[in-house]
Amino acid sequence: MNQKKRKKRKLRTWVKVVLALLGITIAWSVLRPLLSKEEHEANRNDPDQTAYKVDTNAVVMIDAGHGGMDGGAISTSNKAEKQYSLEYALKIGEYIQQYNPNIEVIYTHNSDEIPWENVNSYNYALDDLNGRTNLIYEKDPDYVLSVHFNSREDNSEYGYESYVRKDDVASDTIYSYIVKNLEAIPWSKNNGGWSTEGYPLQIVDMVKSPSMLIELGYLTNANEVNELNTEATKDKICKAIAKAYCQYIADNPGPTERQDLAKNPNVIAENLPEEERKKVEEARAKEKAEQEAAQAAANSSSAEQDPNTN
Repeated sequence: MNQKKRKKRKLRTWVKVVLALLGITIAWSVLRPLLSKEEHEANRNDPDQTAYKVDTNAVVMIDAGHGGMDGGAISTSNKAEKQYSLEYALKIGEYIQQYNPNIEVIYTHNSDEIPWENVNSYNYALDDLNGRTNLIYEKDPDYVLSVHFNSREDNSEYGYESYVRKDDVASDTIYSYIVKNLEAIPWSKNNGGWSTEGYPLQIVDMVKSPSMLIELGYLTNANEVNELNTEATKDKICKAIAKAYCQYIADNPGPTERQDLAKNPNVIAENLPEEERKKVEEARAKEKAEQEAAQAAANSSSAEQDPNTN
């Protein structure tokens, strides 16, 4: 009799377990569509997922500063600038495409292998810059972003800053969006948006597209480096920059204006690809001839009006 009772108890426990699992399965099958709908609604109402998705053929080219045998600055954690630049550049591109898959993102390089690198070069720095800008000419993107990190002897220096061409309204506006987004995180401090007018930068000045070089922090500041090394900070900074580009493109989905290289005094014609070099040299020669002709005409007119002129 006692044995039969024990068997019944075991049977009832097993049945309870089966019924409980069956109940959970039924509940999940009922609730899952509701949860999915709620999640869908949340995503639909999330501006990060919807606000930037417009039809566009815009192309953003991201340049990770340094790379290959050029490590750039060394951080207080002994990590090279080229590693930070590449990690952040790829993450920015990833978020741009997440927020608006219609935006095409391309890179000057997406690994530490630099396609144009010439380790035997007599002027490695110039050849490296020429390699980057030649690739930009070839791809002709709508926007160029070059990602870098700063360093100073004074290890208390911190913050981020940008460099753009004079009259590059697109890049100036995008940087203002970046500042707003970084302040909302918050991340470090804004050291300003600087013009290359008095500080020439080839990756900015010698490309046609709106172009920005951004310094995202100081690798010589231990506190800033500790933050930059975290995935959480990297995600926040990269999202802030990606949103800025997506916001500008959402408002301006068409192609961007290209600068007239001949009119930028920072452009060194001999460092341009051959086809571009010829165009710039011809345009500058024509402008010089017109100026000389105008000056000669002005001198002739002055001489005719001056009775004392022999």
